This record gives sequence, C-alpha cells and structure tokens, in this order.
Amino acid sequence: MGRKQLVLGVDGGGTKSIGLIADEDGNILARREVGATNPNVVGFDTSAKHIVDLILSVCEDVRCNPDEVRSIVLGLAGAGAESDRNRLLDEVHTLFAGLVEKKLPITIETDARVALEGAFNGGHGVVVIAGTGSIVIGKTQRGEVVTVGGWGRIVGDEGSGYYIGREALAAIALHMDKRGEATRVKDVVARTFGWETREQLIAAVYHENFDIASLAPVIFEAAAAYDVVSQRILQKAATLLADQASVIVKQMGILRKVGMVMCGSLIDHETVYANVLHMKILKVLPQVDIRPAVHSPAHGAVLLALALLKRN
Repeated sequence: MGRKQLVLGVDGGGTKSIGLIADEDGNILARREVGATNPNVVGFDTSAKHIVDLILSVCEDVRCNPDEVRSIVLGLAGAGAESDRNRLLDEVHTLFAGLVEKKLPITIETDARVALEGAFNGGHGVVVIAGTGSIVIGKTQRGEVVTVGGWGRIVGDEGSGYYIGREALAAIALHMDKRGEATRVKDVVARTFGWETREQLIAAVYHENFDIASLAPVIFEAAAAYDVVSQRILQKAATLLADQASVIVKQMGILRKVGMVMCGSLIDHETVYANVLHMKILKVLPQVDIRPAVHSPAHGAVLLALALLKRN
C-alpha cells in the first residue's frame, strides 16, 4: 500500500505563521512556526521567504519533497486583494523554481476564511474577528461564504484594536484641549508610553509610526478600573461589531440557532471587551450560540486543502 496523499495548511499573520501538514484522512503529521507572512506588514519578499521556509521545514519533518504535497492552502492576513495574492504567488513560485520539479499547487485564502473553516470543522456558522483589524465572516448550510467589514483601518475595521486605539487618542486629545471629560486614559498612557504633552503625542502618531492598535489593552485596563470614557469607547466598538454580526446573520437568512465563534487577540479569551461584545451580540441576536472554535485557523487551512484535493 502506497503512502497517503499529503496536504498542507498555513495560518499566516502579522506576527507569526503556523503550518500544518496532514494526510488525506486529515491526520496532522507535523507543525512548524515561522515569522510574519502578512505582506502589508513585512513586504512581499519577506512574506514569500517565510512561506517557503515554512513549507520546506514542515515537509522535512515528514520526510517528503514539497512537490509531493498535493494541495497547499495559505490563509494569509493582508492578502484579500486578488492582485496581492497573484503577486505573492509569483514570488513563492520563483523562490521554489530551483528546488522543485513542478509548480506547487498553492491556493491563497484570507486568514478570516481559514479561521471560519476551522471554527466549525468545515460546517456552517459565523466568526467575528477582532484583532488589529476586524471582519465578520459566515458560511451558510449551502456552503456560501459571506463577509461584512474587513475594509481596513482607513475605511472601516470598526471594533478593532486600531479603532479602539484611535478612539483613545481622540479622547486624550479632547482632554488635553479641555474639551473632553476627565479620563484615566491620559494617565495610563503617560505611565505606559511616556506621553505627557501634546507634542509627544503628535510626534508618536505622525512621525514615529506608533502602533495605534497597541493602545487597546490600555483602554481595557482603564475600563476595568471603571473609567467612564474607556467604557464608552468599548461600548461603541462592541455595538459596531455586533451590528456587523447582525447584518451577516440576516444576509445568511438564519432565523434559528446558529453557532458563532469570536476570534482575534482582543476577544478570543476573556477580556473586558470580549464580555461587552458578548452581551451586545446576544442582545441583537438572541438566536446565536457563542462557542469556542472546533479547530485553529491553521487546521481550517488544512480542511480547505483537503476539500481541494477531493475536488481535483
């Protein structure tokens, strides 16, 4: 009896990327981790290099050549546009050109799509994602995939870490101008980042490429200490995300009980924000069943790779 066919799935983000290789029955054979593969964060060259390193290392663990893998799905943050996916694919194929005999069967999906597939083990349901960015994505019983949000920080990303951080900055600016309410946020930010003056805040945001989403934990801390302004920011952010979830459930035509999973660094564990969002969602969508994900996003990429294998 010959060796079972192999598939490979990747969950690639702006900090780290996880690769899993599995056999045709879905048994995970090896796991590897490398750095960021979001091309918007590290650039296309570095993203492609990390992808190649990840594929090579996970294949080495099961002692196979990369061109023996029958289906590869990369679920990548920052790869929503077709032009970006094509550019990244070209970069990856170029790097593999001297290492394999044939072009690898690679498909690029978004990180949200593989998270959805993993969350419900390939079944239907809704995933609300809130990390640096935000998006709501759902899969109907007929297998149709629909999304709401995910427009990026300039156009959208309501309820995300970036959104919460931007609201925090606005609250601090209003406070400094004596146009806003007194808030603990200014004191917590001063203690955490050393911003005492208007000039320091402006320099950090406009000249020093400050990570605005990194302010979200500061807001969580202040909200947990009963700061009214911080609590109001989280209530507003959660309302916007819950509204997106409501829209997507209506688009999917689901009136009875539906599973929902909350993913992303802000809400995939118990935080003050996750609790607020949980309550907001149940208020507008009493028919949802908020539950933990069945599998990780990387495992979701494996499931998509298996589906492509069977289709081909």
